[in-house]
Amino acid sequence: MSNVRVALIYSSLGRYALMIVGLINTVVVARLLSPEEIGTFAIASSVVMIMAEFRILGANTYLIREKELTKDKIMSAYGLTLLISWGLGVFVVVAAMPASKFFNIPDLTNIFFILSVSFIFAPYISIPNALLSREYKFKEITIIRLCSSLTNISTTVLFILNGFSYYSLAFGNLSSVLVQFSLYMYFTRSVKVYRPRFADIKPIAKLGIFMSFSHVVRRAHFTIPDMIIGKVGGPGQVGIFSRGLGFMVFVSDALLSGISPVALPYLSDVRKRNESMVKAYTRAAQLIVGVVWPVLAVASVASLPAIRLMFGDQWDSSAPIASVLAFWAMLRASHVLAPQALVAVGKEGAMLLKEIVVLLFFLMLIFSVYPKWGLLGVGYAFIFSGFIDFLVSSYFMKLKVELEFFVYLRSLFSSVVVAASCWMSTYLISCVFPYDTTAPIFSLLQISIVLPVVWISTIFITKHPIKNEIIRLYKIKFGN
Repeated sequence: MSNVRVALIYSSLGRYALMIVGLINTVVVARLLSPEEIGTFAIASSVVMIMAEFRILGANTYLIREKELTKDKIMSAYGLTLLISWGLGVFVVVAAMPASKFFNIPDLTNIFFILSVSFIFAPYISIPNALLSREYKFKEITIIRLCSSLTNISTTVLFILNGFSYYSLAFGNLSSVLVQFSLYMYFTRSVKVYRPRFADIKPIAKLGIFMSFSHVVRRAHFTIPDMIIGKVGGPGQVGIFSRGLGFMVFVSDALLSGISPVALPYLSDVRKRNESMVKAYTRAAQLIVGVVWPVLAVASVASLPAIRLMFGDQWDSSAPIASVLAFWAMLRASHVLAPQALVAVGKEGAMLLKEIVVLLFFLMLIFSVYPKWGLLGVGYAFIFSGFIDFLVSSYFMKLKVELEFFVYLRSLFSSVVVAASCWMSTYLISCVFPYDTTAPIFSLLQISIVLPVVWISTIFITKHPIKNEIIRLYKIKFGN
């Protein structure tokens, strides 16, 4: 367990550092580019993102989950990833011109060309990442991601200042990929397995098909709205919606991203040691939502001052969207570890089926609400799909992992109380100092002073499981 705790520390600290760099990048870009420019790149990246989910075809998950790892298995993983990734890179190039005509944005062609280069290097990023993750070497992974993020923001800003507009975002992405490739090769140099092998790729492909389709379906929740809005409403509408969605995803990922990389190795180890998956999953979920839900509850009320402070008042229209999406993010966090748990117990087929069911409901909602109710209607479609996701995830966790639905709900009750207390406190602050007329920095300063006290007080009053973690950390820091 100690290696898991160390991995979580490095992963969390690294992710928080990455979030800070990413936030700086987002803030700077939002102030240097217009919503139309950002929306143009968002359309291109959303299309390429779908293809990107297939390029590693589950090879990294296969390597993490395998009990015994041999050089032949690593070579086979390289072989499958090369075939898929390079083939998709060619497809992106071929599809560039038709896609630009479909969206009626000629410059999309060149953006597609730039983004397609990342597919060449994908095998030599994903496979080394899996090898490092398997050994809980998240310190090295953190160094790689931090260096690539700093390169990304530096390159993006440099190109923007030289007048490259939305092309700057594509060049920044490319520079990040090149840095990741170089450093992953360096940190896995002791393995010395680079040659692809095209034999015995069937078991990897079998897992990869489920994994990749599941990721694509899950990612479609982020990409499909951009494509629909881009076609019907134009790049400006895409920019407004993607900023609201991006803000809420940033908030939730800032809390969850340190956990996610460690989740699959940890749950796989629980499975290998024949320990209770239900107990491990429930305990992890309680700790996660005890932190994530209160923060998202606060963000749902205070989205306007946060967006104004970070991006400027030109993005005020994104705030109502972000407020609505906060509740979708809360529902999403309830079973955020379900995909990893299902993979860990070898039920990746159930994971894919879950994602497909949720996406079908989501698609029906998006196509029906956007023409009538606009961007805010899309936000409410997210909430409903999040509720469906929670129910379907609960069903498959009961079916495949034997997680009892009502027992799980009761385990989350104290987190509901904590989140509600934080939401009410933030709302009361807005009643005294309205967020639309108060300086954003002053509003967020009030929240940062009051809410930590409210959160920790409610944690102890409700006897939330986080209470024990706080006490344990206190004893480690200050002794008995």
